[in-house]
Amino acid sequence: MQSPASARSTLLWHYRARLEAGGELAVEGRFEGKTDGDFSIDDELAPFVRKFEVAQGDHWLPVAKRETSWLVPCSVGCTIRYRFALRGATETLAQADTAIASGDVLISPPSNWLLHPAIELPNAEFEVQVEPGTGSRFLSAFQPASADINHYRAAIGVLDDASFAALGPLHLAQIPAGDTFVQLGVAEHRLGLDLAQVESWVAASAGAVASYYGGHLPARRTLVLLMQGSSDSTRGITLGGGGPGVLIRAAEHMTPEAAREDWVVTHELLHANFPDLGRAHSWLSEGLATYLEPIIRARVGLVNETKVWRDMVDGMPQGLPRAGDRGLENTRTWGRTYWGGALFCLAVDVELREKTGNRYSLDDVLLAIGKTGASDEDYWPIERVLEMAERATGTRVFAELFERLATKPGTVDLARLFSRLGVRTQGDSVVFDERAPLAKLRQSITARRPG
Repeated sequence: MQSPASARSTLLWHYRARLEAGGELAVEGRFEGKTDGDFSIDDELAPFVRKFEVAQGDHWLPVAKRETSWLVPCSVGCTIRYRFALRGATETLAQADTAIASGDVLISPPSNWLLHPAIELPNAEFEVQVEPGTGSRFLSAFQPASADINHYRAAIGVLDDASFAALGPLHLAQIPAGDTFVQLGVAEHRLGLDLAQVESWVAASAGAVASYYGGHLPARRTLVLLMQGSSDSTRGITLGGGGPGVLIRAAEHMTPEAAREDWVVTHELLHANFPDLGRAHSWLSEGLATYLEPIIRARVGLVNETKVWRDMVDGMPQGLPRAGDRGLENTRTWGRTYWGGALFCLAVDVELREKTGNRYSLDDVLLAIGKTGASDEDYWPIERVLEMAERATGTRVFAELFERLATKPGTVDLARLFSRLGVRTQGDSVVFDERAPLAKLRQSITARRPG
């Protein structure tokens, strides 16, 4: 993924798209410079491309399809046009990260419908301008290219794996998050909440994350798309190519009370405002979001301390290694990814606090990373995270636990850890022993951070 810090360079590719009757996109692309070769998109999207043509002088000539790509003669630049059956893709695929619909709102990352040559141009950019039709909007996680809300710009490299975009009759709102904001797009079809309730839901979550980061979100721009889902639970997914974007599918029969208790939006916004660590380290990304989400919400009064620790007591055992485990880096089970990652974060947080007399914690690591402005749009090697943790805390606690728990099937004595923190189960709840050795550290984990 292209970093926002990368040098701005020549704008080489220009796309215009128009949404027509039946949900078909009429796309035209203009490419400067030599771009000979295969123009392609993902295999599962290729069947929805129709009438691919290239301009030769004043004439348009058809381009033959070769399995899932088109060989385009473009030695000194060229213009292409084609049609993409976006509505058909949403009906056939119905996948959040590929193409999905909510009434007349069509949601799909632009990399799924913008054909492009298979060449690398590290510092080059493209722009895309969409005509979504009367009463409709085009909303993208990319950076706006002009005052026109339907016009965006991004690095060419993100066309291999772009973040979310949506077309249709969206309700738009800018949701404050400290001194930053979240761009919200809502598909109202079948939605169980009214718009004010949706905005309040997202605002509470975004405000909690911004509060954690000292009053602002690290990302330059964060997009949240919200639609009605068909599951009993709310689901979320975050993509980062070109800018962090979150898609939330609200639970069936969602109520304002359930929205106030929701954790999914906070979880996904934590992903959006943290660098992409790659698939090999997804356990750390998911673990951080799983561990920090309830803590962040507790600090702003959205959930109480008792529930935070009860959920940890219930959840953390699912993250312990089992027979045949090869460490967090090499064990790709659900429990090890989410709760194993959260268990690692709890161990880091407690050990940092204990060894430094509660002067440093996991918070300091996240705040240091947040100050760089990194988001899910930016790829970070794990070595950079380890280095940042050492610089932020003046210790090697993060790196040492990474070596013990991530690269090897190390474990944590949870019973002893919870006992030292003063957390004891009592029926469906927990009680706190304020005389426990680490009781004050436990209190500080969910306490409001000074300043």
